[in-house]
Amino acid sequence: MRNIYLIFRRDYLGYVKAWGFWLSLAAVPALMLIGSTFALFAVQSAPVRYYTVIEPGRVFAEAIDAEFARNEAADIAEKMQIPAGAMDAGAMQAFSDRKFLEVPAPARDLDSLRPFLLGEKLVSGPAGDKPLFAAFILSEDGKSLEYWSDDVNIKSLRFEARDAMRRLARTHALEAAGLSPDFIQAADDAAVQVPERRIRSVVEQESAGNEVTLADRAPVFVAGGMAYFLWLMVFSIIQYLLMGTIEERSNKIFDTLLTSVRMPELLAGKLLAVFAVTSTMMLVWGLFALTGSAVLATRVPGAGDLITPFLAAAASPQILVPGMISFLLGYIMYGMIFMALGSLCDTIQEAQTLLSPMMILLMLPMFAIFIAFQDPGSPVVDIAAWIPLFTPFLLILRMPHDPPMWEVLAQMGLMLVTMLAVLWGSVRVYRAGAVNGASVGDLGKMLKGMFGKKPA
Repeated sequence: MRNIYLIFRRDYLGYVKAWGFWLSLAAVPALMLIGSTFALFAVQSAPVRYYTVIEPGRVFAEAIDAEFARNEAADIAEKMQIPAGAMDAGAMQAFSDRKFLEVPAPARDLDSLRPFLLGEKLVSGPAGDKPLFAAFILSEDGKSLEYWSDDVNIKSLRFEARDAMRRLARTHALEAAGLSPDFIQAADDAAVQVPERRIRSVVEQESAGNEVTLADRAPVFVAGGMAYFLWLMVFSIIQYLLMGTIEERSNKIFDTLLTSVRMPELLAGKLLAVFAVTSTMMLVWGLFALTGSAVLATRVPGAGDLITPFLAAAASPQILVPGMISFLLGYIMYGMIFMALGSLCDTIQEAQTLLSPMMILLMLPMFAIFIAFQDPGSPVVDIAAWIPLFTPFLLILRMPHDPPMWEVLAQMGLMLVTMLAVLWGSVRVYRAGAVNGASVGDLGKMLKGMFGKKPA
């Protein structure tokens, strides 16, 4: 055990002492903070834009303004967790942060409006003198409200106007039929509801009820997170295993190490070191996520109630125990494969020839994870779960859906047997590459020697 610890400490400290490791470690939360801050800043700092409506009266202009007010009321009510109609006009005005404001038309035809739309002339408005961002001009036949603007990429104003026109047409049609403008909404409210219920045993239903809550859905998301976490760790170890092995092989460090430790001890120490490196990265990112969740729980009303079901699902033995077993066996299996292949490379160029098949090997489980997350009862998932390369990921995803216990035990046993077989073959490939100088081109001969018939 001491030799394993020494190899582990040597490799682990070699990774974490490098400034590049901490730079990459800080890059993810830093980019998330910068990205979220930038997105928030972009929304809050968006400039106020002016638009005008050219029509004989004020029907369409008032419809567009009402559509903006309706959407603002819904957004503010959702943020403040109050009914949409509970806020008076004064409070709405105080909370309003509208980015499109209507101004009186500086001209009545398109040719005269052109200098204002192109920014050559300015119009006066509540936010000062600005170019005219857009103009709505009613056609002569009254069948279209043309949207004119120099910026064709910002479409939110046009979408608001489109929704307003549809609502206005619906209101006119209802009034022409002698019906109230709220007739459709009243009909929708009177429709037979289709509530979602979850069937449980009599005892469970008496205690938990039959309502579908976030606690019922959280295990699926937690299992999906664990499966993706395993995939991310496996994906992360490639560069560490390949680059570290190539460096030690090219510098003849293996010869020195093997004079002091045995091959199994060397492999175990290296695998534990890379596991600790990736675990350090995930732990730091996890602490960052927990800190962010704690801040949300204290700052945002109701956020704590959203986070609690996920923590409870993560601590559930039904998911945690099979998940940890699958996680451990899958990590060892993939780690040994990559370590063995890395021992056959002398240069970065040779390693790059292995990256493509490795990436394909890693993308296959990701496709299976996506299918399982969308439809865990799919026959494709049931069959793929018996493929050892997919089993570590799919078994985790199947646990929230209570698969038969015999299948869980059988797939765990299959993973264990496959892991031992990979371990047996990887040790021999690693020995041939690290000690005897075998290359990628000798891999076929080695496999033939391991599994082929021995000469009489």
